[in-house]
Amino acid sequence: MRVPIFTKLFISLFMTSILLVIGMTFSVSYSFKSGFQEYLNQQEKEQVEQLASLLSGYYSANVGWQELQEQPEIWGDLFVKLGVPFPKNGAAPERHIKPNIDLGGPDSGLERGPNRGPDRGPDLPPRDAAMSEEFGPISHRLFLEDDNHHWIAGVYFSDSKESSVEWFREPIKQGKQIVGWLVLKQKNQLSGPLVGQFYAQQQHNLIWIIGLAGLASLLVALGLVRHFLSPLKRLQQGANALSEGDYSFTFESSSNDEFGELANRFQYLAGSLKRQKDSREQWLVDISHELRTPIAVLRSELEAIQDGIRKPEMTRMDSMHHQVMGLRRLVDDLYLLSKTDAGVYQLDVRRLDIVALLQSVANRFEHRMAQKGLRLERLISEPIFIKGDEKTLEQLCVNLLENSLRYTDAPGTIKLSVLEQNDDLVLLFEDSAPSVDDAHLGKLFVRLYRVDQSRSRSHGGSGLGLSICHNIVMMHGGSIVAKRSELGGLVIEVRLKREMSNG
Repeated sequence: MRVPIFTKLFISLFMTSILLVIGMTFSVSYSFKSGFQEYLNQQEKEQVEQLASLLSGYYSANVGWQELQEQPEIWGDLFVKLGVPFPKNGAAPERHIKPNIDLGGPDSGLERGPNRGPDRGPDLPPRDAAMSEEFGPISHRLFLEDDNHHWIAGVYFSDSKESSVEWFREPIKQGKQIVGWLVLKQKNQLSGPLVGQFYAQQQHNLIWIIGLAGLASLLVALGLVRHFLSPLKRLQQGANALSEGDYSFTFESSSNDEFGELANRFQYLAGSLKRQKDSREQWLVDISHELRTPIAVLRSELEAIQDGIRKPEMTRMDSMHHQVMGLRRLVDDLYLLSKTDAGVYQLDVRRLDIVALLQSVANRFEHRMAQKGLRLERLISEPIFIKGDEKTLEQLCVNLLENSLRYTDAPGTIKLSVLEQNDDLVLLFEDSAPSVDDAHLGKLFVRLYRVDQSRSRSHGGSGLGLSICHNIVMMHGGSIVAKRSELGGLVIEVRLKREMSNG
């Protein structure tokens, strides 16, 4: 089943947003539960530290905490100074009672419980009366001990053991000596009816948050996906246009991201295909023109002989043979060029002496050059070995020398040079005037390209020789360029990789 990329991106963005909202909601809830209680406990600890500083003034080195024991109202006054509520009107014991709790530590074995005999007093309120509130002020959860952990003052707690309870102890000092301890009962996490109510409210809010976030994610994801995929739809339209042969389609993209880059590449592809189409059409026109001329000459000669206007003399036969050979060369060049263009030509790569190969080809052209009034110069050193296909490299040298022979005016000079530059072998084919303008130098290797005036069709040739040379050099991993020669004509520079060991 085909799932469109629109659906994939939409589901991905939508589900990611929903999961993030749910995760953040639960994280905030947990953070509030733990962090808020920790914050409250820290505030209480700071208040206990202030109270410890005030209590140190009521300790006497001679009588200890006797003043505070004889005047319990001092304990309440201290909370008033701190601005902390203190239990009144029966909300706390009328007199302070030693609590029965175990705070651990090395002195945990000491008796900390209140007297349970008849001297306990009939006027005591019920236990935990001061803790009727689940989370009251510190005056409801604080008591004082001396340095030996004997209870002095404060509220009374029952013997219950709660896992959610923590005991904070703050030393009371005079100088460097510890004279007492303040012990505070705290909770390590929120619990109870307030927490239940909080969580119920959180669940209600969570439903609304998820619903609103889901709706917002739906709209945002829909808009983003449409925005991001609009260039792809444009590219799809362009691809359809290209497949139907419409190369004038424009890929407009104002973005500078990957989609914009892809649109630019598509635009370049469309332009390249259009240029190739124009080149192919021009190629067919040029080939048709090249074939039409010799065929027209042959037809006229044959029809003249058939009509009896001319006799089948040897000169007529030679003329027709010349036209047929021209057609054969054109067909052979087209065949070789098509194979090298398609990359299907099989090279027979061997180790060969390029100097010997060039000398052999030059010897074949020497007589023709002399007949035309051209002088051949050879600046060739000792043997130089490369790895290449002998047949195509010979075709390369033949085409370049044929080009110089055809387009060099007499009297003139053609010079062959072989140079070694680092790992490269450089072959130079130079000739004397005439030359070509600089504007034509980069186009000489384009198939069927002809330079007007001095290098026109009147000199013969199919216009494919330099294109074939370019393909041969490319197949050997080299380079070929055309430059102006100091002799007044052109110099064709062929650069190939040489074999390092020439022995």
